[in-house]
Formats: sequence, C-alpha cells, structure tokens
Amino acid sequence: MPKLLGLFLSVGATAAKRALRGWPVALAVLGYAALMVAATFLFGRLGIVGGFILGFIEAACISSYLHLLSVVVSGSKLTLDDLRAGFFALLWDVIGVLFVLWIASWGIDALVQAAGDHGRFVSAAWGLLVAIFLNPVPELIYLRRAPGRTTDLIVASARFVHEHWIEWFLPNLLFGFALLALVVGVQSLDAPTLMIYLPKLFSLEGAYQLAPSLIQGGSSLWLAPIVLALCHYVMVYRGLLFQEIQGGGWRARALRGAWR
Repeated sequence: MPKLLGLFLSVGATAAKRALRGWPVALAVLGYAALMVAATFLFGRLGIVGGFILGFIEAACISSYLHLLSVVVSGSKLTLDDLRAGFFALLWDVIGVLFVLWIASWGIDALVQAAGDHGRFVSAAWGLLVAIFLNPVPELIYLRRAPGRTTDLIVASARFVHEHWIEWFLPNLLFGFALLALVVGVQSLDAPTLMIYLPKLFSLEGAYQLAPSLIQGGSSLWLAPIVLALCHYVMVYRGLLFQEIQGGGWRARALRGAWR
C-alpha cells in the first residue's frame, strides 16, 4: 500500500505542474462545446446526413483535445500549430472507435427492446461495460501505445484494464466521486446519479464533454471554473498515470508485487 500511495502522489505532483502549464487546454473544452452547439444548429435538421456531419465534427473535436493533452502530458509547450493540427492528428483513430460503438449500439438497442421491463438494466449494464473496459482508450490513442487498427486498440484497452485495474481505477473513481460531489452535492450521490454520470466520465466523449455537461446540468455558475480546472487536472493525471504504469517502471512493478 505505501508503494501504491507513493505512485499516486508522485504522479499527482507532476500532473499539477503540467496541468497548470497547459491551462489553455481547459479553456479549449469550452470552445469545443460551443462548436458542437453551433454545428447542431446548422446541421441538426439534415437527418442522417446531418448526423454524419455532426459525428465527424465531434470526432475532430475529440482528436484536437487528445492531441493537446498529449502535448501537456509530455511537458512540451503548447503552440498555435498544435491547435491547428490537432483536429486531424488523431481523427481516424477516434472515428474508428466511435464507429464500432455506434454499430454496437444497434445491437444493444435491439436487446433493450427485447428485454421489455428489464431494458433499462441492459442499457445500464452496457454503459458500465464500455466505461470499464474502454476506459483507457483516450490515453491509448494519444500516447500511441496501441496498434493502428480499431480492434487492436479495443483489445489493448481491455487487456490494460485486466492487468492494471487496481492502480488505474482507484484514483479514477476517487476523482469521479469528488467531481460529482462538488457538482451535485454529497447527499445527491445516489445510485441513479452515479449510473448517469460515471459512464460519461469514463468514456471517450467524456474526455472533453463532461465539464460542460455537468455545468449545464444545473451547477452554480461560480463552480464552473473549479469543475473545468478539476476535469483538466484529472485528464492530465490520467495520462501521466498511464505512462507510469504502462512503462513498467519500478513503481508499477512494486505495486503489482505488493498486491500479489
């Protein structure tokens, strides 16, 4: 356990420095949200064609955000070139994952309808499954730790969770509970709230959408900068933690040995 705490504290200190240096990325999240609102207004009424256009724009926003995160996590200085290049830097990796999830959602919708009164349980179980086993997908994409094919990326994500679930999910869950408690209050952290927001927090879209969605959900306006800053810090922390675990350093080896 001391090795585990040492790992988290070491990553946390580095994350604080790099998140502060990369503060413009937190503001970029608001830009993506505004862009999606404008795109929805322009293309939302075009039916299936509009849906594809919106999906492409959303994937470009995620690509840009993950690219900017990669710069911050690496400790490099952000430039305008990073912002311009980001929309296409990881675009096809993001589209591949979103497309697989979109296809899978058809099958899940059929199961939900077939389940009748138990449809909500099926839908919640699917959301939880995706939230767990695809949790490290953002880091796998922008840290280039997985092969190029989408199926290999998904398999790599599931394998990472299987091998490192303790050291990965413990801080993620703590951050998730802290963020939700800040927004909705400790007394409102009931099962339905957790089932709605935790899967969003642990998803590819949640990498840049969570802060705006929580703020729009009725949070006090003065909380908005705090929520945005905390989300930014958590995403930088995740990237550094992923590197530390995946890199096989002495902290990760000691941690695995202690839990065995």
